[in-house]
Amino acid sequence: MANSRRAVRRPRRVQVQFWKRGEVRAQPGYTTNISTTGMFLATNSPHPRGTRLRVEVLEGDRGFMVEGVVVHARKVPMELMRMSQSGMGVRFLTVEELVRELIPAIPGETEEIPVPVAPPSAAPPAPSPPPAPSPSAAPPAARPAPGASPAPSSPKPLEEGGLFSMGFLGPAEFLQTYQRDIVNGGLFVSTRYPGRLQEIVRIELRPPVPGLPSVVLRARIVQRFEPQEGSFGPNLLSGMGVEILDLATVLDELRPIVARMQG
Repeated sequence: MANSRRAVRRPRRVQVQFWKRGEVRAQPGYTTNISTTGMFLATNSPHPRGTRLRVEVLEGDRGFMVEGVVVHARKVPMELMRMSQSGMGVRFLTVEELVRELIPAIPGETEEIPVPVAPPSAAPPAPSPPPAPSPSAAPPAARPAPGASPAPSSPKPLEEGGLFSMGFLGPAEFLQTYQRDIVNGGLFVSTRYPGRLQEIVRIELRPPVPGLPSVVLRARIVQRFEPQEGSFGPNLLSGMGVEILDLATVLDELRPIVARMQG
């Protein structure tokens, strides 16, 4: 009989931590099974159906972070815990769902698509004839053959990428991002079109309170995350991890904004 499930659940115990939307402190838990579309998360404090969660899977270099929503939950009494486990089923939100949430909140804004780098010309210029050697002159440096690639040079930061706009659902999410990420010099920017590694980009932080100014910072891309077919498909959050440049100046600009939100 054919399996009617869209995604096969596989038993797997993996340590996780999760946040309810608007919370700063993470709660611990672990998976009992997982598929490409969701997981069952074992915890003594399950959230009710419909709760929005951010889940981080703690599995070394194979770890990842997803957004999800609770589709069912059960709270097992203490005396029955040997027979069953408290927890909640979490459905992963797709990138399409996340982008659909973002677009209505920012009317008229379009997502930036990086401009592709122009390919090198097919025919390289013909090399100049070498000068006649003289007895006292050092031998000329060897010229690369026509069409040969130049020797690789050490990687350098790419100057300078586009502007990525980052919005927030409310003051709680802004403060959470500030306290957990920005003060430590990093940031995760959700986008379907992350820049290239080591590229320097500008990121506009838009406070979710009317009247507060946006802050534009410069950052270097140190990680890229793209949905990969066959590896949890489109359910992974795509985007980029960045290292904030000139962190002291950025914190000085953000302090009055944070104080307004906390006041």
